[in-house]
Amino acid sequence: MALKRKRGYTLVEVMMTVAIIGIVGGMAVPLLMNMTNFWRQTTARNAIQRDVRTSLDMINRFARQAKSSTVVIDAVSGQPPCSRLTYTSIQGETVVFYQTGNKLYMSLAGKTTMLTENLAYVAFTFPRTDDITLLSVAITAQSATFRGGKKALQLSIQKVRIMN
Repeated sequence: MALKRKRGYTLVEVMMTVAIIGIVGGMAVPLLMNMTNFWRQTTARNAIQRDVRTSLDMINRFARQAKSSTVVIDAVSGQPPCSRLTYTSIQGETVVFYQTGNKLYMSLAGKTTMLTENLAYVAFTFPRTDDITLLSVAITAQSATFRGGKKALQLSIQKVRIMN
């Protein structure tokens, strides 16, 4: 008489499988959370860099065409100091860069354009008191990341030579 072989899993095999799945599952959740946090911080940093570079490029391009005798640095009421730059270009148009809340605006001949909505702070200064043709621009931007956190980045301080 031949022995019948039983099919199925033993209790030990089932317990080992459940234990292994539990360990792998326990490690997957924190790993997934860390990957999500990393992805959101990287996305925020890339958005900040893109916005600030675009903003600095616009400021640099237009400020070079300013008449140095018309450059005024002040602030909109309720905004940080030195957060507005106003001047007349060599074409005779009034150009204004200014911060309102977390947004940076550019106004050219009455038409207003938003440059970024991730602004934490912008500062326009004259780095040298004896040379009003040299303008310094500092922009700090921030963006929301994971679980209510924020990624802040001061990307650039750029000196602009006013040509006129």
